[in-house]
Order: sequence, then C-alpha cells, then structure tokens
Amino acid sequence: MVSIRKLREHWFSVTLYVAFSVFFLVSGIVSAMTYSAIVRAHDQIQLVDPSYDAALLDNGSVEISFAITLSNPSRYELRLHTATWTVFVDNSTGTDGGRFTLTVEYTGPTAGVMVEGKSEHIFEHTAVVSDPALLADLRGFINYSASTGSSYTLETIPYAHEFEIIAWIGGFAHDYVRESYLNDLVRLDRHYISEEDS
Repeated sequence: MVSIRKLREHWFSVTLYVAFSVFFLVSGIVSAMTYSAIVRAHDQIQLVDPSYDAALLDNGSVEISFAITLSNPSRYELRLHTATWTVFVDNSTGTDGGRFTLTVEYTGPTAGVMVEGKSEHIFEHTAVVSDPALLADLRGFINYSASTGSSYTLETIPYAHEFEIIAWIGGFAHDYVRESYLNDLVRLDRHYISEEDS
C-alpha cells in the first residue's frame, strides 16, 4: 500500500498521472460520442421530395426541370463537394446500348454551397433540349413506343432523372490525403434516380 508520505514526495508525478488519465478518459468519451453523432447524421441526412416536369416550348424544344431537397436534420454543417444531375431516356431498342443522355449538369466545390445544420437546401435544375439529333431520338422513341401500344408526346416521355451529391460533414478538418481513413467517416454520398419511383 502506498503511504501518504510517498504520495507527498511524488505529488507532481501523481498529479500529472491523474491529469493525463482524466484527459484520456474524457477524450475517449468525447470521441465515442462524436463518432456516434456522425453515424447518426449519415442516417438522418437524405434527399427528399423530388419533382420533375417537361414542357414543350414554342420553338419545338423541350424544357426539362428537376428539383430535390437535401434534408439535414443533424447539427452538422455540410460542405458541397459535387452535385450531378443527369437526364436520360431508356431506349432498349436503340443501338447505343440502352439509353441516350439528354443533359448533364455538374456543380463543383467552387460553388461554395453550404447546408447548415437543422436546415434544408433545394437543388433546382432546368435544361432545354434543342439539339436536332436529340429531338430526333426522342421522336424516334415516341414512334417506336406507339408501335408497341404506348402513347407518348415530347412532354410525357418517361424521362429518367439521376441526381448525386457528395458533401463533407463540416467541422472535422483533416488532411484528406494523409488521413484518408477519416474520409469515409466525414464523406456523405446521396444518390437518387427517378426510375426507383416506378
């Protein structure tokens, strides 16, 4: 048993030992709570309420619109890395392997999009399809569909919308190259495709 006298002689060492023990215990608890909170944030943050439409313009072009909400009920800020919206039409009878893409819109880190904790951000996109070759492909799809009993117009074609967002959960600065093991923890990847609705 350690005597009080010896403790008094080594008070500095004992105090240092106790301080370090408390520090590491508290750090471990905080780290575990932070990890748990980030894992919970991954489950909470979702893409919701998608909407899309197509309208025929006076010049014969087609205007396609899309909107989707990134819901962030967590306490963490999100920093957008990339967001990509793609519109395509499945064309299983085509010679190009099954689909043709009408538009791709990309938003990168330089856009500086931030989504605060406990908030929502609506992504809205609009594209006008005016390329004669693409319009010809769409009319070909309409004609073929009519021969199989499906009736479409340029406005009612089943346009497929694909949207993907990659963001970093804010507040966890680290070297993304040297500390790559942290990347999966703070990286958020959400994907939506309208075909999943059908």
